[in-house]
Amino acid sequence: MTADRRPVRHALVTIAVMTLAWGSLASSAHAQANNGKLSFSTGTDFSHAYFFRGILQERQGVVTQPYFDVSINLFDGTQGLNSVSLNIGHWNSLHSGPTGTDGPAVNVGAWYESDFYAGVGFGVDNLDFGVTYTSYLSPNDVFGTVKELALSLTVDDSALLGSLTLSPHVLMAIELDGQADGGGSEGVYFEIGVEPGYTFETVVPVSLTVPVTLGLSMSDYYEASPGNDRAFGFVSLGVVGSTPIPVGDAYGSWDLIAGIHLLSLGDGLTTVNNGDKLQPVATLGVGISY
Repeated sequence: MTADRRPVRHALVTIAVMTLAWGSLASSAHAQANNGKLSFSTGTDFSHAYFFRGILQERQGVVTQPYFDVSINLFDGTQGLNSVSLNIGHWNSLHSGPTGTDGPAVNVGAWYESDFYAGVGFGVDNLDFGVTYTSYLSPNDVFGTVKELALSLTVDDSALLGSLTLSPHVLMAIELDGQADGGGSEGVYFEIGVEPGYTFETVVPVSLTVPVTLGLSMSDYYEASPGNDRAFGFVSLGVVGSTPIPVGDAYGSWDLIAGIHLLSLGDGLTTVNNGDKLQPVATLGVGISY
């Protein structure tokens, strides 16, 4: 008896048509540029764990992290100083684990962290300088408020290597009030990293990045105990992929983003992480920009 292969053919044709349609819509969605002075981005990430600069926040239950950002283009130039922008945003972390709704206290809620930030960015040739003030709050009172001023420098090397980019950056964060590690003194954090990236121009475009980050304490940022600072905090290696979601130009640019990061923690942070030196963190999210 010979099997009827028509349903299989029809299914393959349907899949091919859907793939071509997705790719066409996705390419169209990313072809439209926002030429205005105001741009927005929002989204939500989901994970099973949350580490802030290598410091354990939660690794049980579901971690949901919605965010919203507004960017205002204040100045455009052609030589030397080519851009000045203002960024204002709000980032959150909601937990279902022990630091959230499954916490020991009766009044502990899901809303673990709420961050408000404002910053100014300066573009000079292929360099981007940033100054950002952030206030880290805990609506469910699991940690005390931390206020911070961060200085950053990023190199835009997209014009040098074609489709392949490295995007090196450095960042220094100065605690003005409160401590991210819960130590006895405000600290200074230093970070250096690269994020090699490449976009595969297939029927459905896929962008792949491999972020590598080294986190260090310049002063009292990783205190295993008050007055006992550890210089090495963590090193992180990740793989992140994104692809456009075809929703139409009128609704902005949507992306599906998935990634996994492997953290190697220093001795002080390993102790806080229940003795585990290596910690994988997987994420899945949706980002929207306009």
